[in-house]
Amino acid sequence: MPDDEDGRPRTEQATATVDLPDPGRWAGQFVQAATEVAVGLRPAVQLVRWTTEDVYSRLARRGEVATRARRAGRLGSAQGPAGRPRVRSVRTCEVRDGIVEASAVVGDAERTRAVALRLEGLDGRWRVTVLELG
Repeated sequence: MPDDEDGRPRTEQATATVDLPDPGRWAGQFVQAATEVAVGLRPAVQLVRWTTEDVYSRLARRGEVATRARRAGRLGSAQGPAGRPRVRSVRTCEVRDGIVEASAVVGDAERTRAVALRLEGLDGRWRVTVLELG
C-alpha cells in the first residue's frame, strides 16, 4: 500500500454500496476494458486506478504477452474474423455493504469466456480486488 506524505502506510476508507455507481453496470464496463487489455487491444495503465496492485500487475503482464503475440502475427486484429470481445451478460451478488462479487460472460465470434471479479468500495470508488479471466 502506498505511503502518505508522512511516510505512514496509507489506509483506505470503506465506502457503502449506496454511495457508489451501480455495481452491475460498473462491473460490465470494467470487464469489457479488462478483456481488451488481456487480448492486447488496450493498455493496462487505463485500469490502474480501479484495481489493487496485484490485480493490475497480473492483468498488465497478460496484456503485454498478448500485445507481443499480436505484433508477431500470432493473434488476429480486432477487425479480424473474431472481432473485439464483448460482454454478453453480468451477474452481481452483494456479499455485504460495499463488497460485490460479479461474474460475466464475454465472447467474440470464435470464443466465449467466463470472468469473475470482486469489487470493494474503497475511497469513494469501486476497486477490483480479485479478477479471474477465463
